[in-house]
Amino acid sequence: MKTRQLYEKLNEIIPQHLSCEWDNDGLSVLPYKDHESKRILIALDVRNEVIEYAEKNGFDTVVTHHPLIFLPLKELSGESVVSEKALRLARAGIAAMSFHTRFDALDGGVSDMLCKKLGFTPSAKFGEGGCAGLCDIGEIPFDKLASDIKDLFGPAHFFVEKATEKVHVAAVCGGAAEDFIPEAKEKGADVFICGEVKYHNATDAADDGMNLICVGHYESEEPVLKRLCEIVSAASGEYTEIYGVKQYAV
Repeated sequence: MKTRQLYEKLNEIIPQHLSCEWDNDGLSVLPYKDHESKRILIALDVRNEVIEYAEKNGFDTVVTHHPLIFLPLKELSGESVVSEKALRLARAGIAAMSFHTRFDALDGGVSDMLCKKLGFTPSAKFGEGGCAGLCDIGEIPFDKLASDIKDLFGPAHFFVEKATEKVHVAAVCGGAAEDFIPEAKEKGADVFICGEVKYHNATDAADDGMNLICVGHYESEEPVLKRLCEIVSAASGEYTEIYGVKQYAV
């Protein structure tokens, strides 16, 4: 399948109008006009190890959640990390495309898959584009909830701020989600489960009565890779494979 054709098909399934205005997802690298996508690698980010794996294993396309080019590039000289990656992909004949905040907002997207891994069912959505879910979880001791979630996601980037002994309503959002804490509280949540929150925002939230459980940015969004792979596979009819980056805990 032509890469542009694949991107157009994916645009129909994960529409661009769902992307936030500040986002820059989409088709970021196309080595040549008639480039074809026959072996497609799915990953969260265009990391160097992802590019290396694609090169060594004959992949011609990388589809990610996070955009390779997020801020405007001022050069293609390889002086910056991002321009070097873009050049490396182009030289190797590998295309790159991403579906970022539009995949956050999509039904069955990032936060829905995070809820599913947690064993929660969202009853409502909130946040920019509806990227966060609100879940009634009954009455659970906060310490037990935090411990269970740490076991589920691992300790590599796990972070907690405790505000109360028990929790009843969870706000769930993949990735960096501190901007949505005030709205989560307004909607009745007493624990916010996400990827990451800046330290001072976290302590302020806890002092305001909101418990926080941060599982790690990568860890919170990794569950959606299977869903992204399913979508790309169905749209392309080509070979697809997920590349998972190992998260280290010392």
